Amino acid sequence: MRVLVKPNTINQLKEVAESKCAGIRFGSEFCENSIPDIKTLRHAHELAEGSEKSFSYNIPLLTNRGLDKIKPQLEYLNEIDDIEIVTGDLGVLNLLRDKEVKTRLGRTRVYIPARSPWDQITRMPNPSFFALRKVEKLFYQTSLNYRRVLEFFTSHGVVGADVDLIPKCFSNYRDIIKKGLSLSTHTHCIPIAVTMRCHTARFLGESSPEECSLPCMTKVHTIKQRELGKKFLLHGNVVYRSVDITSSDIKTLNRIGVEELIIPMSPLNEINTAKEIDDFIRNFNLGA
Repeated sequence: MRVLVKPNTINQLKEVAESKCAGIRFGSEFCENSIPDIKTLRHAHELAEGSEKSFSYNIPLLTNRGLDKIKPQLEYLNEIDDIEIVTGDLGVLNLLRDKEVKTRLGRTRVYIPARSPWDQITRMPNPSFFALRKVEKLFYQTSLNYRRVLEFFTSHGVVGADVDLIPKCFSNYRDIIKKGLSLSTHTHCIPIAVTMRCHTARFLGESSPEECSLPCMTKVHTIKQRELGKKFLLHGNVVYRSVDITSSDIKTLNRIGVEELIIPMSPLNEINTAKEIDDFIRNFNLGA
């Protein structure tokens, strides 16, 4: 299984370039306001190429303003061999439909009910065992397990998709892989709520969320949900829940055919240097 690392800044990317991982995920997965400019994108690609690592570029859901910023970047990326674009934005998918660049579906477009805490959908009084089993089966499926959804995205040139580290979903991931779509699994945190406008900017009283100071680059906030009795992480415009990864998870993902493991490099975890990336790879006996 290949290991990819997702840095947020050029300085972080330089650490990734020195590590033993196989590839670099750059760009913004969820937030339009943190999309790098084209000069930074070019520099990031040059660093990845110099370190002989694969390069893929994240594009979040976009407004028309964001789409105008992305269009010249798409033209640039289309001229480069072995580039992959990861996005959940349908406008971007349409723009890429007749281009040569490889396209992967981002997490924002892969619906997985199990991202939310299980307590939220078990409110019915005294459910029977069979009712719980039926709900659970639906809860751990993804939108890509439905044939028409899968056909829609593959007709737009999508060859792979990003999913989360949810062990009870693994059997459903295997079924997607059998239908010809490659999968990459994100570690450490699962997004449970995403908005176009920044949660963190509002929380900190930023006067203009569209031009915020990007506090998410250095900070993450813990929030508590009293009714569920759970803690979540507020980072940018996303609320996450933390997940642990085990050697058993790695073995299962390998067995079902997941091709890539994606490690975030952000305040959400404690991986910030090339050494810490290499320690993760070595501890789980992963191939670069």
